[in-house]
Order: sequence, then C-alpha cells, then structure tokens
Amino acid sequence: MRNLYVLTLEPIEQRYTKQWYHYWKKEFNKMFNVIYIDGPKFSDKIEKGKFLDINKTNIWKAEQIKDVAERFSFNLIKDNDIFLFMDAWHPGVTAIKYMIQLNGMHCKMYGYWHAGTYDPADFIAQKGLGNWASYDEIAWLKALDGSFVATEFHKRLILKSYSKVIKSNKIHVVGFPMDWLAEIEKEIDIFPSRENKENIIVFPHRIDKEKSPEIFDKIAKYFPKYQFIKTMEVTKNKKQYYNLLCKAKIIFSASKQETFGIGTVEAMLLDCIPVVPNTLSYKELYDDRFKYTSLISARRRIESIMRKYSRWGKHSDIFKVLEENKSKIVKQSLDAIPKMARIMLNGGSNGGK
Repeated sequence: MRNLYVLTLEPIEQRYTKQWYHYWKKEFNKMFNVIYIDGPKFSDKIEKGKFLDINKTNIWKAEQIKDVAERFSFNLIKDNDIFLFMDAWHPGVTAIKYMIQLNGMHCKMYGYWHAGTYDPADFIAQKGLGNWASYDEIAWLKALDGSFVATEFHKRLILKSYSKVIKSNKIHVVGFPMDWLAEIEKEIDIFPSRENKENIIVFPHRIDKEKSPEIFDKIAKYFPKYQFIKTMEVTKNKKQYYNLLCKAKIIFSASKQETFGIGTVEAMLLDCIPVVPNTLSYKELYDDRFKYTSLISARRRIESIMRKYSRWGKHSDIFKVLEENKSKIVKQSLDAIPKMARIMLNGGSNGGK
C-alpha cells in the first residue's frame, strides 16, 4: 500500500480535532500505510486564542516541518508517497512542496480547508491578515494537488476570491469526515428521549464576533420562561457538552461565518431541532423547515417549536424531517474519507466533486 503522511491538527479536547486524530488513522489505514506527523506533546489548554492556541500551533507546525525534512534528508520519503494536511492553512505546504520539487520526487500533496482570509467573516480576516496571507493561500492552493472542503458553499467562497488563479476542479467537496454517532456514543450513556427534553435552547458556538452571540441574547429576552444557554459558558469537555445537548429542545445559530457547522450537527443528532439562518453552509445542509430569514421568523419558529414539542409524536412530520436531515449529513460524513482516498489514489481526477 502507498504511504500516506498525515500532518495532523493538535488534538484539542473541546474541538473535533481530538476525535479526528483517532478517526482519520483508523479509516485511512484501510487504504494506505498511514504515518502521522505530529508536533510536540503539550497541554491542549488554549492559553492564547479561541479555537486554537495562536503560539502553540506554530510550535506544532514547525516541529512537523522539521520531522518531514529529516525524513527527506534520510531518504525515507519515496516516489508516489502522498502528503495530507488535516488543515491546509499550514506553512508546511510551502516547505514540503519545495523539498518534493528540488529533490526531484514524484509525490502528491492534498489539504483539507477549514477557513481562510477569503472568508471576510473569519477571525483571521477580521484581524487584517488578508493583506498578506491571501498570497500564501493562493500559493498553497496552487501547490496542493487537490484541496478538500466540506460544502459547496465553502468551495464557492474560495473561488469567489481566487477563481482567476485556481481551477475549480482542484477543489473537491467531500463532506466533513466524522463518524458522528460513534463519537457521541463514546461520551453519553444513552441517546436522549424526546419525552425527557427540557425547555432549553442552546447556542453551540464559540463566544466570538462571527458567531453573533448578541443575537442569541436578544432572542432570549422574548422568552423568559425558557433557558437560553451558551454551551461554552457551562461545559468544560465533550461529555458535559453532549449531556447538555441531550436535555435541549432547540439549537439556535445566527452565525456570520460557517463553512460546515459542527455544533449544529452534533446538537441535531441529539434531537435538538435546528433553528438556523438561510445562509452560508446551512442553506445546503438543512431542510427549509429549520431555516429562518429574519429575526422575526426565528422568534416565531422558536415559539412554535417550544409550544408543540411535547405534543409532537415520534412519527410527526417535524421529526421525520429531522431524521432525514440527520441521515443525509451522517452519510455525507461517513463517505468523506473514502472520497478523499479515491481522489488521492486517482490523482484528483473526479471533476472537482
């Protein structure tokens, strides 16, 4: 089998990265000889930053580049080996492409994109990194033999900024690689019963500007008899987080930035009814019955769901739609790694899908 060198993401407890760390190796091992390239061992506590530690992530990536450079130096890298970045926003794309070409090797490189300065609502764009980092993103997109994204929305977002320099068929929409049900089952004793749900509406995101927590607070003022809870304020690990979702009836989002929406998916799989904006990646992932177009329509939807939730039987239309929506996303996620594998083994020739 061909060697697949995976440059991993730091496995952080409160993010999906810890789950990815185990899942990717297990699944890709079915098709490749997988070698993980990690950074140094350190605490997964985020001391500076929100979704990752701004400083530690650069230590992690620098160690990965050093590891790969040593493998090239000792002639351990062979023709036809493949490199895969769990996060394509990585200076190692430059370094490894440099070594592949100047060593005269025939290796391929692929990367999974989560966000970038091409998304004006993303944290790094808000901080002004686009003035220079957009040139890095163009270089990385061109250096990679293929780029993976979770949604068509994300692909369009990249092409909106870079279509003049990047071919559409180099960006492959594969879904979000995760066995959601298996990961949730590790943390909870039993899946929730709809009859035991409480009058809780949850906000599953980081408390950041691009996630619009102030809109959640604004909506809450209209419903004083219900509990409005921001998960990041009351949970410290995945177990606590999933247990809270087990109790909630609704998950609410007003995000301005979302290329997939992990928290919303996790909540929906635990029978929280989504109330999400009809924009971003939500537009393609969720049924129309779960989307709103204004704050007034969001309030009406919440009011209707909370009033009717306890009266709805398990065979009601809303829960049938919920089950169909769950199945759609679960299937896309389980198909993601086989899709990525086929693309890498075939050299990216799948028409960009």
